[in-house]
Amino acid sequence: MKEDSPKNLKEILNEAFSLRNVNLEKLAHLTNIPPHYLVALYEGNFSRLPAAPYVRGYLMEIAGVLSIDGQLLWQVYKNENTIKISGPQDILPSNRFAIRPFNKKWLVIGIILFLAIMYFIWRANEFLGIPQIEIAVPSINNAVVNTSSVKLSGKISPRDKLSINSQEIFTDSNGYFEQEFSLQPGLNTVEFKIKRFLGKETKVVRQIIYQP
Repeated sequence: MKEDSPKNLKEILNEAFSLRNVNLEKLAHLTNIPPHYLVALYEGNFSRLPAAPYVRGYLMEIAGVLSIDGQLLWQVYKNENTIKISGPQDILPSNRFAIRPFNKKWLVIGIILFLAIMYFIWRANEFLGIPQIEIAVPSINNAVVNTSSVKLSGKISPRDKLSINSQEIFTDSNGYFEQEFSLQPGLNTVEFKIKRFLGKETKVVRQIIYQP
């Protein structure tokens, strides 16, 4: 006498449905398993199911409601399923409501960026402001002198760049400068130009009259 072939998952579920007067819709309500997963299990569309640990949990839940052997359902599922099997490579689907581990690297980067922005705001005027100059010599415009040269002097911020008549002038650590300037008889024009890094440029023109 030929032995009966093993029943598949659908046949086992159909028998349990008949005995318990349950269908897929009612089973979804009793187990809180998503209906599309129950349909996939029932119809053998295992590729539409989540990872094996979830499927095993679903089958145990179904077995509890239908009063059948959960291990039997799991074994039948594994025998039929050639796509998803439980193993060390199984990874549970991510839960979008779960609290993910916080990456400290991004916290450090965020703090550094915040401090850099605050520092830049604090020092913004030093980089972006309007440069100033204090001219000691000549102290007034249209100054009249009787020497062939004068020693131009004054003070700027040591962070700024100074040029006199397009010639770069270097200052000391406090921003003070002195520069010998030769005069021609009559009217001489002296242009002081101060430039701030990333900022604006200031020009001051003084005229000196040389009367030998």
